[in-house]
Amino acid sequence: MNILLAIAVMIIIIIASYLADRKYPTKRIFIIPCGIILLCLVAVYSSLVMPSAPNSISNEQRLAILNEQPYFITWYNDYKEDINQLDRFATVYHKIISNYESQSISATEALSQLQRLYDETNAFNNSLQDALPPSELSQNNYTLVYNILEKTRVYSYKLNETVRQSIVIINEGTYNQIEHKDIVNNLNRIYAIEAPIMLDINSEVSQIKDNLTIPEN
Repeated sequence: MNILLAIAVMIIIIIASYLADRKYPTKRIFIIPCGIILLCLVAVYSSLVMPSAPNSISNEQRLAILNEQPYFITWYNDYKEDINQLDRFATVYHKIISNYESQSISATEALSQLQRLYDETNAFNNSLQDALPPSELSQNNYTLVYNILEKTRVYSYKLNETVRQSIVIINEGTYNQIEHKDIVNNLNRIYAIEAPIMLDINSEVSQIKDNLTIPEN
């Protein structure tokens, strides 16, 4: 941007010098050197005084990024396994409810499967409680990873709570001999209220990857 500004100023000076030369031809000996001097001054000013956009980093910054990269990569690979586990929980839940709704399985079997799923999601929740980002990360990246973990904890808790309340609904429906369609309606209602919508961590992951990318010179 600074180079374009300098070029524009130089063009203006050249045009002004040309017009001045046409109007005052007898003073050509003064106008041309003045124009050259102004051009030189603009060039020096644009290169030394005007700040240019940084396109490189220091060796210390480069080393810091290189040292930080493996810790995030290791953490992120492990974290993706957690995401796969959450996806599996959600898939299993939907399959159980779908089978119960279509009466492919009985209420007793649905409760048995939901209880197993609840135990698994509960154990998974507990494993997330004390999870922390790698201490080797910089302050900014540490905060971003912590935010990812917090979002994951909320998502996992909501899924676990959805399973728990589904168990309660089927239990109460069976005990009180509520019609099957009404139990299904209650399951759909509780899913709409309690179930997590999505786990959106794209922004944090993108920022971390940008922070850990060494810019090209």
